[in-house]
Amino acid sequence: MTITVNTDELLVAYLDNELSATERLALEERLTHDEHLAERLALLERSSLPFKSAFEPLLDAAPAARLQGYLTPVTANVSRRHLIAAAVSFLALGVMGDRAFLHFSQPEENWRELVAQYMALYTPETLADTPSPAALENQLQTTGQQLGLSLTSAKIMLPDATLKNARTLAYEDRRIAQITWLDPASGPFALCITGNSGAPMAGQSEQRLGMNIVFWANKTHQFMVIGHGSMAKISQAAKQLQHGLGA
Repeated sequence: MTITVNTDELLVAYLDNELSATERLALEERLTHDEHLAERLALLERSSLPFKSAFEPLLDAAPAARLQGYLTPVTANVSRRHLIAAAVSFLALGVMGDRAFLHFSQPEENWRELVAQYMALYTPETLADTPSPAALENQLQTTGQQLGLSLTSAKIMLPDATLKNARTLAYEDRRIAQITWLDPASGPFALCITGNSGAPMAGQSEQRLGMNIVFWANKTHQFMVIGHGSMAKISQAAKQLQHGLGA
């Protein structure tokens, strides 16, 4: 089965109890014999997110015109449920593979907002699986090569947090490396890296979507550490990562 936005729209509506009784029965009957659809539902359900409420604060600011061109013919209307389904698709891509494509094109200075919108969806369940050490090193090596960096677990080891995965996100022609950890106290957090065409920048901090962020740049790359931990904790992780990477 080819996964489409309409399929995810239907499954999201099912998870949020927005289907009619007839629609719900029809979908549940289909799930009994459609293995791929059942797997897709399990994947979306795995994050345990109330999708409508999770995305509600973001929908008013979503680039509806761009999404409409991506999701439907020009003459069609984009519903709020369409936007939720599209965003869920991007999250699912990130969970499923080492490369995901983010289609929310943003100006150069807004890449941190793009990452924050993606990270806001993460729960501890999103990072429940831990790859083998060999697989993790392979992910780091591949991700580093795509960004022109040398990445190893030894360089980014952090106390009291479990290194979970490394992958490459992308929108337009920009690549964004995402390396994630799971902290038992504050949950998922990440180091994200992208190319830098501007001047180096000393470390700065900000908050986006309820998360704390520390960001900086050298001559070749921009870096950000983002998570729900305290600013002191995120700042300490950023300092250790900056030292480990020589960035």
